[in-house]
Amino acid sequence: MAADNESIARLNETLSKYAPTSAIARLSDHIVRRGIHIRITSHRSSKYGDYRCPAPSHPYHAISVNGNLTPEFFLLVMLHELAHLETYVLFYRSVQPHGHEWQRQYRDLLLDYRDCFPLEAQPLIDRYTRRIPLHGPTGKSLDRLLQNLGAPVEAKPTLLNDLSAGSVFRLANRPQRVFVCIEKRRTRWLCRELRSYVLVTISGDAPVIIEKQS
Repeated sequence: MAADNESIARLNETLSKYAPTSAIARLSDHIVRRGIHIRITSHRSSKYGDYRCPAPSHPYHAISVNGNLTPEFFLLVMLHELAHLETYVLFYRSVQPHGHEWQRQYRDLLLDYRDCFPLEAQPLIDRYTRRIPLHGPTGKSLDRLLQNLGAPVEAKPTLLNDLSAGSVFRLANRPQRVFVCIEKRRTRWLCRELRSYVLVTISGDAPVIIEKQS
């Protein structure tokens, strides 16, 4: 059933609180066309958004996105989840969640919405979408740029990648444990917990608190 004008107006009003103004009309059209149920959530440390395909308990497409994101990063997460939806429509459950089929959908959406992102992000989008499979480090750089847009310098989190071997730190979301950096391994760091001497690998994008040493 087509959405009425009042429902579309409410949807646009909601999107205007979270997404870039230039993207609202296109997002709204996509949401209405696919009959998507949109939910804006509070902060979730485990994820920025998710897509749920139709099921007996909810016979419709459903997307949730965290409401504490910058508008530009909110749009990026929304496109990520819309790509899951479009992949499901085309392939049902026969492909991998982030396989080449999803990557093509995500690439096409990023290019469709390229002009909705700030100028400093557009060269990264161009590099990221140049080929399949999508280039991981460029995608992480794009994520980081859009997450921090508009944030004062002092408010930007320190990431594990900002440290060097020998640095002592705590994870910002789990500060009870203290680690020391040992060596970089591609996108992760090999670290040792100081109390237990257990070796672990931690994502270089993890926000950290530098431990002051006496």
